[in-house]
Amino acid sequence: MSKGGSTLSKILLILEVSRKQDYIFSSIHLRDNAARSDIIRYVTSEEFFKQAAPEYYNSRENFVYAGGGHTILQFGDRETATRFAEQVTQKAMREYDGLELFAKQMEYRETDENGKPATPGQNLVWLSEALEQKKSLRKASFRLTSLGIEKKAEAASLTAPNAIDPPEGWAFAKDFADLQGRTDENFIAVVHVDGNSMGKRVKNLYDSETESWDACCDKLRCFSEGIQHDFEAAFREMAAEVADYEAANPAGNTGILPVRPVILAGDDVCFVARGCLGLECAERFMKHLSAKTNPQDGETYAACAGVAMVHLKYPFHQAYDLAEALCSSAKKYGVSLCGDGSVSAMDWHIEFGQLKENLREIRSDYETEDGKRMELRPVVVLEGKMDEAARTKMNVRTYDFVRGMCMQMKQAVQECGEKIARGKLKELRGAIKQGDLECRYALQDSEITRLLRAIFEAQFDTADKQYAQFAAMLKNGKAIDKQPFRTFDDGSRNGSEPVSHCLFFDAIEMMDHFERLEGKA
Repeated sequence: MSKGGSTLSKILLILEVSRKQDYIFSSIHLRDNAARSDIIRYVTSEEFFKQAAPEYYNSRENFVYAGGGHTILQFGDRETATRFAEQVTQKAMREYDGLELFAKQMEYRETDENGKPATPGQNLVWLSEALEQKKSLRKASFRLTSLGIEKKAEAASLTAPNAIDPPEGWAFAKDFADLQGRTDENFIAVVHVDGNSMGKRVKNLYDSETESWDACCDKLRCFSEGIQHDFEAAFREMAAEVADYEAANPAGNTGILPVRPVILAGDDVCFVARGCLGLECAERFMKHLSAKTNPQDGETYAACAGVAMVHLKYPFHQAYDLAEALCSSAKKYGVSLCGDGSVSAMDWHIEFGQLKENLREIRSDYETEDGKRMELRPVVVLEGKMDEAARTKMNVRTYDFVRGMCMQMKQAVQECGEKIARGKLKELRGAIKQGDLECRYALQDSEITRLLRAIFEAQFDTADKQYAQFAAMLKNGKAIDKQPFRTFDDGSRNGSEPVSHCLFFDAIEMMDHFERLEGKA
């Protein structure tokens, strides 16, 4: 059957690995997590189809597109589609223990329930809905059931073609401890990145081609392949910067790159990094991504990131869940500033051991006793198409500001004496938690005031014009020790009620867990 304009007897088939996270994170070893992610990509790829069902699969005739975590194919009859699905799913579950693969067929519909002509996009939506319904019943998933007598699969058997390789001369970490490298950093950063407004862009493609099935498929294929290429390229470019940074700091260098991809599935990305590099890696990834243009719709990309900084022994699955929640928090903040999805934002959390049920409970610890906020995050990484009103609303809640504060605080602590400065900042952190009044009392300590003034004056002297108002406050005598909190119209509490945030708490918390990706350490 050719992929011509006729849709007579066209059978659509969708394949998707279910419970991806459970499968990926079922091992405690980083190398296995990454390998399982590659397996998921592999078993829904053309390369695997050609091996598993060569007599029933032809790229030109059957492949529609792969994207959004699934693969869609087309066949001329149900029997061929069924035999293809049988062979692919059987080979997948025999070779990869624990993998759960769903397949769903649907005959292409020429009309909807009202008798009106159905579009290609409607058929693809119906196919996805049919798959979701099947998954919800969980009666026919393809999965190998253990009898308890099989030989345990060795880690080395978890093999599939790599989605991406490290920069030349470097190796990816096999275990989380390998990320430490030349440092004694006891934290890793689990970074989740998700593209903005991808669903809207797919819908626009559906709407742009309402008649020709072939044309719609060609557009979707080009779009999804562009996404995969560009997100992988952004990771490679970021990894190359990390490699250059490590090469410039040769002392204790092990040749193992302190960043490794775990999931690179279209616009759904997860990677791990040395804890102190997590924020910088996330920011560089988003900046490299924003410079790329999808070949199909001609639009650039924006994305949001969540960074969970946890101890080496922290359960990886829980860290990933936290990173996902932080990414959602960043997306919500970005949309509050500009609803078109063009703002790239980031949120993060350092887990010191106080396990909480969800991000809401975690953030409850960051509310002061008088109802203010200790943290500035989420913050904007790239402004996108924000207007002047949104920029005013954003104010200093930017990654550039927080990064500058972190660097200035590290420098000021060194200049003021490590032991004294750290002790004073620890006292100040406790005072911030009690609120504005107690914080003002703490700031009467001349050592703390001198330290913070040095930080802020250095930051504002080098910052761009958006921080001019704070520089003016310092020059007019309204120093940071008089106004430790600032009010932002961020709508993060009670609808649109303005909320006061501490400007320097994030830098205090990040001081020992931050390195900037430039020059020598």
